[in-house]
Amino acid sequence: MKRLLTILCLSTTLLSSCSQDPGYRVPGVSGFIDVLKENGIHGDLMMERPSNEDIEYIASYQIAVFTSTRILSIFKFKTPEAAQSNLEQAMKNPRMTGQARNGTFVMAATFFPPDEEAVAAIRELFTNHKFTE
Repeated sequence: MKRLLTILCLSTTLLSSCSQDPGYRVPGVSGFIDVLKENGIHGDLMMERPSNEDIEYIASYQIAVFTSTRILSIFKFKTPEAAQSNLEQAMKNPRMTGQARNGTFVMAATFFPPDEEAVAAIRELFTNHKFTE
């Protein structure tokens, strides 16, 4: 579990090792990114292959805001049980907000300064989205 939190921190700082191809599509998460954009939440999608064997991939969505840091981390787990276990760990991290689970996907937001209203709106979009595996 500590490894997951380490991966999250590294994923937000080591963005240069991720794919930033705007045409890059990943089953599952790309549909959610489309929903975010349709709702005016624009940013850059970066993908990373995790070292944790329970995770299929990590998607970081850096929201285009010039005066703050706004990153959504979306984890695709191999099983719902792994997703639930890691959600519980993520909820213990005070730097993340808006943690939510939707099937085998877990989302956590890192917003500084905090913006509870924006995070709540994104969390609602996430929990209501029908992900394709």
